[in-house]
Amino acid sequence: MFDAEATEKELRSLTSVQVGPETKEYNLLRADEEYRNGNEKDSIYYQVRALFQCADMRLLTEAQELENQLPNASEILLEATPKEKADYKRNKFLQNILNYQLKLEERTTTPKNTVIDSLDFLQDVQDPKLGYARITEVCQQLPEEWCVLQLCKSFNAATTYSTFCEIAAANGDIYVSLLRHCRSPELEPTCLHFNNDALGSLFKEYSTMVERFRRVVTVDPLAVKDQESKAKYWKELHAFEDYLKKLIADLNSVFMPYCFMFLGKRYADAAVQQQTKLIFDRVDEFCVEHRWNNHQRILLSQAALHANRLPHDQMKQLSYELNSNSNNNNNETEALLVYELLKSCATKWQKLEQRQQLAAKRFPIILVVDERLDHMHWEQLAPMQECTRIKSLHSLWRLFKYHKAKIQHGYYMVDIKKGITLINPDADLQNSGRRLRSFLEYWLSHWQHMFETVPTEQFMIEKAFKADCFVYAGHGSSLQYVSSRLIYRNRIQGVIFLFGCDSTRVLSSGLYSALYGAQDYYHGALCPTVVGTLMPALDGNMDNVSANILSQWIAPVEKQIIPWTSIDRAAWVSQGTVKAALKGNSDTLEQHLDYHTGSLSAILANVQMGKVEPKIYNCCVYVCRGLPVWNAAVEELPF
Repeated sequence: MFDAEATEKELRSLTSVQVGPETKEYNLLRADEEYRNGNEKDSIYYQVRALFQCADMRLLTEAQELENQLPNASEILLEATPKEKADYKRNKFLQNILNYQLKLEERTTTPKNTVIDSLDFLQDVQDPKLGYARITEVCQQLPEEWCVLQLCKSFNAATTYSTFCEIAAANGDIYVSLLRHCRSPELEPTCLHFNNDALGSLFKEYSTMVERFRRVVTVDPLAVKDQESKAKYWKELHAFEDYLKKLIADLNSVFMPYCFMFLGKRYADAAVQQQTKLIFDRVDEFCVEHRWNNHQRILLSQAALHANRLPHDQMKQLSYELNSNSNNNNNETEALLVYELLKSCATKWQKLEQRQQLAAKRFPIILVVDERLDHMHWEQLAPMQECTRIKSLHSLWRLFKYHKAKIQHGYYMVDIKKGITLINPDADLQNSGRRLRSFLEYWLSHWQHMFETVPTEQFMIEKAFKADCFVYAGHGSSLQYVSSRLIYRNRIQGVIFLFGCDSTRVLSSGLYSALYGAQDYYHGALCPTVVGTLMPALDGNMDNVSANILSQWIAPVEKQIIPWTSIDRAAWVSQGTVKAALKGNSDTLEQHLDYHTGSLSAILANVQMGKVEPKIYNCCVYVCRGLPVWNAAVEELPF
C-alpha cells in the first residue's frame, strides 16, 4: 500500500541529483491530490517544490563553495608576517590592491554561505502549510512592482519511462499560480486550474512544431533556384505561418477569458495610484456585499486593473465564470453587476491613458515556467506586456538575492557603454556574418568584436563573461565553446544575448532527465539576464531582429549617424550595405531623442507584437530570461 508520509519523509532528505526525476513526479502527484481535495495552498507548495527539483544542486553549490574558500582582505592581513606588514605599509601598489578588494567586499551585501543556505528555501520545511507560508514570505520580499506567475503541468504517470517528445505531447492540466499579483502582499497567492479539452491536441501539436518548421526551412539553396522550387518553398512556409497562427490562437482560447492574468502592475504615478485605490475599493465593497472569497477578489481586482484591455465578450464570459463560484442564488443579476463594474473600470482607465501616456505602461511580469511548458509561446497571450521567464521560484529568489542592490523599481539597472561580440565563429554563415559585421562596425564600433574566429575557453571566461554585455551570433547557443562546469564556476554580471537557432530552448540529455537550456548554465553563474530563442529562425530575419534590439537598447558613440530604423533594409539584408532608406534624408540619431528604450523587455514586447518582423514565425521566438533589465545609459527611469 502506498504510504505518502513515509515516501515524503524519504524524498525530503535527498536532492534531485541523488534521487532523479521521480522526485518531481511525486511532488506533482501530491499537487494534483491536494488541489482535488480543495487544499489550494498545499497544492501551490508542491508545485513550487516540483519545479525546483530539476535544478542541478551539485554544480551550483560546488561553485559557491569554491568562492567561499577565497580569503578576504582582513584574513590576508591577519596571516601576514610582521615583515610583510611593514612592507605593505611602504608599498603603495599592495595598498591599492587590498583597498580595491575591500571595496569589492563592501559592495557585496550577501554574507558568505547565504546563497547556499537560501538556495532551497523549503529545505527545512516538512509541513505543506508551513511551506506555503515560506513561499508567501519569499514572494513578499520580491520587488513590489513585480507580478510572478507560475505555470506548471500536472502529474503524468508515464513520464518516468517516456522520451521527451512523448512527455511534451502527453495530455495534462495546467496550473497557473499567482505567486505575486496586483493585490500582494495584502492578499495571499492563489491558483487557477485549466483542464480544457483542447489542451490534449495543443500539447500534441506543440511537441512537433519545431521539427515541422525545421523541415520547411532546411533546404539546399542549390535545389531551390528554379521558379517551381521557390514557389513550393514559399507555399510551405506560408502554410506553416497559418498553422502557427492557429496554434497560438488555440493557446489563447484555452486561457480565455483569463489572459489578463499575464498583465503586470501599471506604472505607479500619483494618478494611477489614486485610480487603482478607488477601483480596488469598489471591488472590495462588491466582494464583501456578495460574499466572494479572496480567490474571486484577486481575479476581479486583476481584471478591473486591466479592464480596458478586455474585449466586451471576454468581460461577459469572465463575469459569469467568476460568479459561478459564488454561493449566491442570484447568479444572473450578480454576473451583470460584475460586467457593469468592469465596463465602468475600462472607461476610467481609457480616459486616464488618453490624458497620461505613462498610465498605459506596465511593470514586467515574471513567468516561472515548468520545463515541460517552456517550448510554448506564453508571451503571445499578452504580447504588449514586458515579460521575462525563469525556471523556478528558487532560481528567481537566488538571482534576486544576489543582485538586489542593483534593482530599482523592479528593474536590474545597468549602464552599458561597451561590450564584446562573437560573430559567426564557424565562418560558415557568410551572409549573416556580413550583415552583422556591417551593423556592428556602424553602430557599435567602440566595442571589441571577434568575427569568424573560434573562441578559446580562456576568451569566454576572461573576456566574454567579464563584459558588461556579451553578444553571440552563430549556430546554437555558444555552449559548444565552453564547458558548462566552467560557466558555473564564474560570476557573470553582464547581460547576454544569444542570437542563434534554439539558443535558449530547453532540451533533454537522456531518456528522461531534467531539461536544460543555455540560460540555466548562465543563471547558475548568476548572470542576471539572457536573451535568446525558443526555436530556429531564418538568418536574415534573425539578423534584422538582433540589430533592431541592440540598436534600441545600446547607444553608439557617434550621434551624427542615421538611426538604424531609417537605413535601407533591403540593401543591408542582400549586400550588408548600410545606407539611408530615403535619398536626401539628413536626420541623425541626435534628432531622434526617443529612439532608445531603457527596458530590454519592452523592446522584446515590440518584437513579440510583430513591429520589427511581422511574420509570426519571425517574432514569437525571442524571449528574455532572468531579471528584467534597464539600461540607464540610454534612458533614465521615469519615476
